[in-house]
Amino acid sequence: MTPADRAPSASVKPAAREVRRGLLIVLLSHDSSSILLERRPGGQVWWPLSVDVPPHCSLARAVHRWRRQWGRRTAIRRGAVSGRLKTRTACGRRDYLVVIFKLSCEEVPEMFSPRGLWVPISGLDRATVFPRELGVLMAGYTEGWIPDGPITLDE
Repeated sequence: MTPADRAPSASVKPAAREVRRGLLIVLLSHDSSSILLERRPGGQVWWPLSVDVPPHCSLARAVHRWRRQWGRRTAIRRGAVSGRLKTRTACGRRDYLVVIFKLSCEEVPEMFSPRGLWVPISGLDRATVFPRELGVLMAGYTEGWIPDGPITLDE
């Protein structure tokens, strides 16, 4: 056995845990009564629209790109509340920026997602959604008791 074979295990560094970033786009209906949610294939949890953000792109730039892409198809207005959410997964950490947009006219959910469905805000407390606080966030947003600005929704 050589000295290299006897190297202490402390010198072996564990693989770095990955930090991935994404947007959760909470799309509010034109009448503020429901939001667009979708189920991922094989899943039971309802999610807002989700967009992965590459490491070289800022979250603000990703929001701008999404709005520019979809704003050409329908009139969309950005809400005054946004949220930060950090979750832990087996592979590392996932950081989300939660952004609320409101449609100016009625649209079919398929325009934004083939698996999309308009879910009444009043029914979110009975649904299995991600993030868990989504129902409270949207009730507070539409009823006006959450102040404008950034909030934290950490799990």
